[in-house]
Amino acid sequence: MSQRYTGYSHWYHDAALSIINEDGTVEFASQAERFSGRKNDLIIPDSLWAYKKPTDKLSFYEDSELKETLRKPVEVIEESDIVLPKADLYVGHHISHCAGAFYTRPWDDKDSTVMVSIDGIGEHQTAVILDHNFNIIKEWTYPKSVGLVYTHCTKALGLRPLEDEYVVMGLSSYGQVDPDFLEQLKGWYSDLPDINPNIEEGLILDYKEGWGSTKISNMIGSIKDARTRISHEDLASTVQEFADWAIMDIMREARKHGNKLVYSGGCAQNVVINTKLPELFDEVHIAVSPTDAGSSLGCAAYHWAKETGGNKLNWSPYLGYNIDREVNPSVVVDHLLDKKVCGLANGRAEFGPRALGNRSLIADVRYDVKDTVNNIKRRQQYRPFAPAILEEYADQYFSGPMNEYMQYTSKALHDYKSVTHVDGTARVQIVKKDCQSIFRKVIEEYYERTGVPMLLNTSLNIRGRPMVNDEHDARLWEQKYKVKVF
Repeated sequence: MSQRYTGYSHWYHDAALSIINEDGTVEFASQAERFSGRKNDLIIPDSLWAYKKPTDKLSFYEDSELKETLRKPVEVIEESDIVLPKADLYVGHHISHCAGAFYTRPWDDKDSTVMVSIDGIGEHQTAVILDHNFNIIKEWTYPKSVGLVYTHCTKALGLRPLEDEYVVMGLSSYGQVDPDFLEQLKGWYSDLPDINPNIEEGLILDYKEGWGSTKISNMIGSIKDARTRISHEDLASTVQEFADWAIMDIMREARKHGNKLVYSGGCAQNVVINTKLPELFDEVHIAVSPTDAGSSLGCAAYHWAKETGGNKLNWSPYLGYNIDREVNPSVVVDHLLDKKVCGLANGRAEFGPRALGNRSLIADVRYDVKDTVNNIKRRQQYRPFAPAILEEYADQYFSGPMNEYMQYTSKALHDYKSVTHVDGTARVQIVKKDCQSIFRKVIEEYYERTGVPMLLNTSLNIRGRPMVNDEHDARLWEQKYKVKVF
């Protein structure tokens, strides 16, 4: 019987489960939130655990022993509340991030590949550069963290930390960089050593009273002060500029060690900064799910490669729950042309933060429906929407880097306001000819009728709730929000 490798992330936020077959085919991957109905759920529900078999080899996305050794807990979670199943392999936090990107890369070559992971914090590292054998080239540790600065600014803006950072990124286009606040952030970051001296001395990291916590408190104080004297838009613009400066500094160091980049971690969701990466590297691959959820796939892939010698996975982004029903693209387009908006919930759910046509809310781009869709989703009106375009027409409508997973921004060469941000850019989804989703056929039908090769695409959810997962979710969504879901 073929061996399966199951990886899981659990206990902090954005829990998930991923399963890889012995031949390297990714059989299944899904976030816990899709099954529990709780956004960014930190606990895997029984309904998701049911996908795991007793014979699977199990891996966990962090080195729990190292984490417990290094950290003085901020709070104690009783064992009766959360029980972690015993894993066969515990993989380091940033190694899991990098593995999720490395083993899904589109190119074969390993030797010229360099890996980067940047987020808030793992066991103690906040960013790493690894070679193609997962050896550390350079590392940064708590409290020196780009991700923590961005998260605390998100919180200061009244948004949800570890969830709404992308809202801050969108808001940044409406503001101006405040030079004083920017210099404060840069100064705070630059003055910190890359490696926490407590770690070098083998001491515990105390997140309440230690050296690192004092530095974090100083940073939070600067953010709170800035919030009282500059607008929310300018604060967002400034932290975005800071993140750009700090992340690109890490990337320039990484470029010395490889011309092909694989990139993951929470900061890899910043599509504005991602857009600069193809100018620095010959090839770039960003994990389709760069968050801790994606690390479930990363640790499973690392375990699989360690035991089989495998080099690349056979995967697609459509890895979750399967809604198996017939959808007629012509009927979908009939509805779109009449009502302008509809939902698509068909096939296997996407793994990762983006809806790519199987759990999507789509709209006719010829009309300025941005406010309509934002009202349906209960989002802030300044939030932009992505265009999904047939790959053969992309260069006629956009200029700049684009891919299938909405991971870059491009300049719009058209006048469709519904899919253009205030700064004239768009987070484009290229829909390739071999796309496994029905979405390709829907856009083709729409193009034949209208002469426009793209549709507005956003996730089929409302703000603060996870995407629709199964048939029951789709029916409830349709009934509650009075929007047809195919």
